[in-house]
Amino acid sequence: MKKHGVFIKGFSGLLPVLLLSLFLVAVLFTGTAQADRSFDLQQVLYEAQLLPDASMEVTERYTIDFSGKWNGFYVSIPQGDTPIRDVVVSEKGQAYEFNPGTDYGPPGTFLVKQEGDNLLIDWSIDAEDETRTFEVSYRVLNAVKIHQDVAEFYRQFVGEENQQEIDTLKAVVKLPPGAEKYSQGEDIRVWGHGPLNGNVEFTGPGEVSWNLSNLSAGTFVEGRVVMPVDLFPQAPGSVYTNKSALESILEEEGGWAEAANRQRLFARFEIAGAAAAVGGALLFIFFLWRKHGRSHPVSFDGEYYRELPADYSPAELSQLLKYRKIEAKDFTATILDLARRKYLRIDEEIVEKDRFLFGTKKEEAYRLTFLPAPEPASLRNPGEAVLRPHEKDLLKYLADTVAGGKGYVYLHEIEDFAKENSEEFYSFWEEWTQQVFFQADELEFFEYNGGLIIKTALMGLGVIILAVLAFSRLPILGVGLFIGGLLVVIVPLTFRRRSQGAQEDYVKWQAFRKFLLDFSQMERHEIPSLVIWEHYLVYAVTLGVAKEVIQQLELVFPNMQEGDYRFGYGWYYFGPHAHFAAFSSSLNSINNSVEQAVKTVQTAASKVSSGSGGGGGFSGGGGGGGGGGSFGGR
Repeated sequence: MKKHGVFIKGFSGLLPVLLLSLFLVAVLFTGTAQADRSFDLQQVLYEAQLLPDASMEVTERYTIDFSGKWNGFYVSIPQGDTPIRDVVVSEKGQAYEFNPGTDYGPPGTFLVKQEGDNLLIDWSIDAEDETRTFEVSYRVLNAVKIHQDVAEFYRQFVGEENQQEIDTLKAVVKLPPGAEKYSQGEDIRVWGHGPLNGNVEFTGPGEVSWNLSNLSAGTFVEGRVVMPVDLFPQAPGSVYTNKSALESILEEEGGWAEAANRQRLFARFEIAGAAAAVGGALLFIFFLWRKHGRSHPVSFDGEYYRELPADYSPAELSQLLKYRKIEAKDFTATILDLARRKYLRIDEEIVEKDRFLFGTKKEEAYRLTFLPAPEPASLRNPGEAVLRPHEKDLLKYLADTVAGGKGYVYLHEIEDFAKENSEEFYSFWEEWTQQVFFQADELEFFEYNGGLIIKTALMGLGVIILAVLAFSRLPILGVGLFIGGLLVVIVPLTFRRRSQGAQEDYVKWQAFRKFLLDFSQMERHEIPSLVIWEHYLVYAVTLGVAKEVIQQLELVFPNMQEGDYRFGYGWYYFGPHAHFAAFSSSLNSINNSVEQAVKTVQTAASKVSSGSGGGGGFSGGGGGGGGGGSFGGR
């Protein structure tokens, strides 16, 4: 017998092209509609009553969510030796008018015509962006075969020609009167064929139900019932087979059930294999991390570190702390450090700013004056007279490019220059940060596992290739292998570990940061002298605690003096409001100006780049049932 399936004319051949087109549209036009119209077959409810004359009365209900405008819907049912009669289409209890012609009628009418072996039932509608439920009722002759030992109902509810997904499918078949006196699972046996997630069960005396969710296109669902011949006393001679069938049916269903159960077991093993692939990848990555990603153990375990742990520049320290990351405050800390080492002098001034129609306003301004290279003997540490490459580059850029060789530059001019020359400033910023990266590499802050990355990438790609090969036959395992392979490729790329010495320094710098936050609570003799705090403050900027350090210094060193020594002597000149709060304001101003400049260039850059018969699960066999049904719209 031919199968009953869902089919939209001309659709199946175009499906790959349509899907590709929709994908391209989604990629090229994100947020736009992928198609002008569509429909979702939310539920198909198939209800049938078997009658003593071996016929059955059927009502099929289709709940459809229409998107866009639709003019009609149809069902195409293979007939074979089970003719269909008395077709009625209705909606909300209101019958549609029969159209005896072959052309589509107005909304509220339906037509019936023969198309080969199929009976086409088409009804006209006027649907747009709404959900509707339709009923199609008909009578099927010769729906039951009468064998010498049993009567057999064997029919497809949906055929493999179906090209529409169905969210929920339910079929309910009521047996003829008298079925309730027979034993379910013995005298009456039921089976379901189709996807293995389906289920068939007795739902009442003389009633059987088949249930399935998320039915894929191109997949059939059918039911089979064997029952006593006595239930069909009025059956016509055309349905008698004159042979026994129960033994062969049980053997056939038993084989299909065993195959289905093997498939279910295999699916469980497949799922377990997929889980093992992902779990194995995670375990492998964990052991890799323990060996190549976990931080090295360190010997220092103190709470505080009261001196500079290492002779790094502020920008180099930022690399150690943040894994190759430079921020505006590191730029600021470098300027402050150059001033402390007497390559710059910071002057606080009061200037008048023009406010156009609102006259002028006096504001604090901070001028950086470029000084000749200091004599090593004039510094507390003569070695500080030697500039690192990135310090030279910054000093030269500020003096020659930003200041234009005039010998000084105001902080706000740095910000203005960045706004007006964003591409040039961005180019310098990129080159400067790269220079710091190179110096951090020379200091061997981090371990580089290039060989490990290549090995894990090749290993992961091998697993991914295996996943692709397995996917057609073992899709779940293929997905698990693919995920596992992808993890093996990607996760090791994220491993970042400081070298043994750098990790030791990192822990000390963290303890030094804690000392900077808590030093005012310590005994006076434990606190370094004020001149040393000039050096410490530079690193407090990079460590992000400059504000807290300044507040504590004002408590520990009133008027920011220690004996005859004044903070910033020789490199920072206070303005008319000579108090250390002004220096704090100066520091914030430097940082804000540089941050604004960096944001300006980054914004500019972004704009440029832009079996038994007692019920249970379905078996995968079958396909021999008559009937079916195909659905489509127009």
